[in-house]
Formats: sequence, C-alpha cells, structure tokens
Amino acid sequence: MNQASLPLQALLLDLISVARPLGADDLRELDDADWDALLDMARRHRLEPLLHWRLTHERAALPLPARVRELLAARFKFYTLRALGQQRELLLAGRVLEQAGIPYVALKGAGLATQVYPHPALRPMRDVDFLVPEEDVLRAYQALQDSGLERMPEFPGDPAAALSTEHQLPSLRFPAGGGVLEIHCRLFHRTQGAEHDDDLSADPLFWQRVRPLQVAGRAVPCESPTDLLLHLIVHAVYNHKFDNGPLLLSDLALLLAREQIDWPLFWQLAARGQHTRGCVLGLKLAEHYWGSSNIVWPDGGAIGLPLLEQAALLMLRDSALRKDVLAAQNLAGRRSVRARLALLLQRAFPPRRRLASFYPVAADSPRIYLFYPLNWWRLATRRLPAYIASLRDTQIQSEAHQVGELNDWLYAD
Repeated sequence: MNQASLPLQALLLDLISVARPLGADDLRELDDADWDALLDMARRHRLEPLLHWRLTHERAALPLPARVRELLAARFKFYTLRALGQQRELLLAGRVLEQAGIPYVALKGAGLATQVYPHPALRPMRDVDFLVPEEDVLRAYQALQDSGLERMPEFPGDPAAALSTEHQLPSLRFPAGGGVLEIHCRLFHRTQGAEHDDDLSADPLFWQRVRPLQVAGRAVPCESPTDLLLHLIVHAVYNHKFDNGPLLLSDLALLLAREQIDWPLFWQLAARGQHTRGCVLGLKLAEHYWGSSNIVWPDGGAIGLPLLEQAALLMLRDSALRKDVLAAQNLAGRRSVRARLALLLQRAFPPRRRLASFYPVAADSPRIYLFYPLNWWRLATRRLPAYIASLRDTQIQSEAHQVGELNDWLYAD
C-alpha cells in the first residue's frame, strides 16, 4: 500500500465516522493536493454522499474549502437522483418476476438505502441485486430479457454454465442506458474446488425469514436483519477481502442501530459456514469507527487493534489493482513449486463449465474446445504481462502480502 497515502486514508475513515475524534487542526494542514486525493478516494469508494452528510451534520463546524463543500453538495444531489432511478428499476424488475410467479429477494443496498440510512443517497448501489432460488434462476433470467433487459457484451458467458460455477449470472442492463441488474443464484461466492460449499440461501429457513420492506410505496422482499448482517460481512471480509470499500462500516453500524438481530442464530449461522472470525472482525471494525452497539459477542471475541487498523486500510485499496493483487496473492499463497504449477494449469485448462461461464458457448457444445486457445491468448496477452508488471510494483506486492496475512488469520485453526 502506498505509504504516502496512509495518513489521508486514515483521515477519510475518521471523517465518515461518528465515533473517531477529529478536530479543526486535523484539516487545516491539508493543501489542495490533499483534498483532491481525499475526494478521489471518496469518489472511487462511493463515500461522497456520506462525507457530505457528516460534514453538514455531526461535523459541520470543521473548516472546509468552499470548493469541497460545493462539490460534495453537487455529488449528493447526483446520488439522490441516481437512487430514485435505481428504486424505479428495482420495482420494474420485481414486477416482472412477480408476474412470472418467480420468488426473489432484493439484496443488500436495496433494503439498506431505504430502511436503514437516513437518506437513500447515502447508500449508493453499483447495481440492483436480486437473489432467485437456483431452480428458478434461469427462468427468471429469460423473463427479464423478454421484458426488455439486455445482455451486456462484456459478460457474454452462458447463464446455464454460470449457474454451476459462479454465484451470479451474467449481468443484465435496463434499456435506454439504464443501470445494471445482477441475478444471484446464491449469496456467497463459490469456493473453487471445495467438496462442500453450502450457501445460506440453500436453507429453506432463510426464505421463511425473508420480510417485505416498503420501497417507494411498494412491498419488496428483502433479507431478514440477521441474514443481512451475515451476508454483508461474509461478502466484504471473505469474498472481497475488504476491497469493496468502507461502506461496510456504516452498513453494519446503522443496521445494528435500527434492527433487532437474533444473535444466537447469527453466531450459529456464522459457525456453520466457518465465518466466525470474519464476523468478529467486521463487527469490531464497526464498533471502532461508529461507537458502541448492542452486539452480543461469542466466546473468544477479542481482536487486537493492529489487525483492525490493517483491515480498515484494506478497505481503501485501489480497485483498479484488484485483479493484480488477487493474482499475486493467490500465487504467493502456494508455498511449493508444485502447487504454483497446479494453479497455472488450472487457469490454462479450466473445466468446460467454467470456461463456458466466461465465453458465449455452451459447456456441452463441441465448440467449447475452440475457446481454450482464446483463453490462452487472453492469459498470454493480458494476465501474464499484468502479473509480470505486478512483481515490480511495490504497492501491489504490499497489498498482496496484507491480504495473505488476513487470509492466514481468517482460516487459522
């Protein structure tokens, strides 16, 4: 991680916090370049509306350049209009599935933005996410396309192949330049090569806990507070290693403040999926930046502050380097030459279904074999040069090392 940016990263986390101490002197030494860097981080991590809210409410007395206040106010207006558009898209897609008799659940941001945050703009969504039972998901995908949603050219893979290899189907776009809809067949990312990879949504009790929430005057099925809390943490800590940003902190803190959590059920579900350590870490982070809450901790829930600070800074990593950091960490995690060779062969010769989830071909088609050379070409011309360049990039290597340390801690016996 770029050492020069660390003080600004820590400052940004403190600015969006409601619990961290912060005074006027912390901002007076910032020059225009510092503010530009802070605003760029806030933009990349969808923090501009939350930063605007903090600096006009709890931290309104802090000294800010006029241009910073004006920019954040304009971005808050932009995200307000965007939230209205995404609510409309959510309701349109939900109506299509309801008319087709297909059950669904609106995930994460849909319920958080309207029910947990004080204003919908404070919880920007990259896209609208629906979960559909696996047995209905292909029919749902087709019904949405029949209603006018379009396949995106950058995601040409076979939906049937993605059903068995990925956690979601290729993304769809609403017509006339609208937003993106992602149809999930499971809540958590698949663990490649795992013999047993159960998902929370595979439990019928999950669907019994689903509850309707009011979105723009209509009832929309959403995750229960307990399931949502677990989903948010597993998604951020295990699936993304915190690279999906600091909105996790406000998501958790505001959810805990607004909703009643069934703590015995929560820790039971966490233990079932071997997610207890990550759940403790995520909740400790929320407590550190947003103050005390009514968390009922499991036995052995203490975590040292150095690990909290390292995890917090991982939230502000450059998302443009995500693939390179992941590749470097995956290879570094293979301790032996044999293990590294096995990883490279797995990338070069993926199973047919996995290959079909990336390319426009069915896994059982004879044409599937024509896409192996295309995959090799992509690896040779894009991924291999990027990996070689990453070996000389100190930021990538540093972040890969930190992600590796997090992995070691999460999966320690």
